[in-house]
Amino acid sequence: IQQRQFNKASNSTYCIFMVNKPYAITCSVVAFYIPFLLMVLAYHRIYEPRQGLQEPRQGHQEPRQGHQEPRQHPPDQHSTHRMKTETKAAKTLCIIMGCFCLCWAPFFVTNIVDPFINYTVPGKLWTAFLWLGYINSGLNPFLYAFLNKAFRRAFLIILCCGDERYRRPSILGQTVPCSTTTINGSTHVLR
Repeated sequence: IQQRQFNKASNSTYCIFMVNKPYAITCSVVAFYIPFLLMVLAYHRIYEPRQGLQEPRQGHQEPRQGHQEPRQHPPDQHSTHRMKTETKAAKTLCIIMGCFCLCWAPFFVTNIVDPFINYTVPGKLWTAFLWLGYINSGLNPFLYAFLNKAFRRAFLIILCCGDERYRRPSILGQTVPCSTTTINGSTHVLR
């Protein structure tokens, strides 16, 4: 602690935060490892059912009587669209979870290891790992904006002070005459 407290180059004293083994383990398990495990389990449950599904382009085969080939039924457009949407959501979740884990894992691994190796991890490495974790928080809005069209539109509206070109047409207070139609259960505005 005394070696880390005093910096000879700047002739100043620093406040050093060092944790004991039980605290390092408890803090890391509660703040990172349990949420990480829960995210992995949740992602596995979300992704697992898709493994058994057929590709939407293949359609459904129904056997015919006799020695004839099975008939092909075209895939249901709604189920194909839903599967594409769910697959995109699963990929988005995977990317966001992956970035979270890559950014915070070095800090929380070091947090547990350091007390067991007699606090020999260099201070600059600690700082780098901590800032890598902080970068994850700054990275999230850009990840969501890149991966989600609705979030991207809202993000642009906020950044551009409500610029009208990024807004979706609204049924209330329309300035341009338009009509709406429903396609596969979702409402679309036609100009």
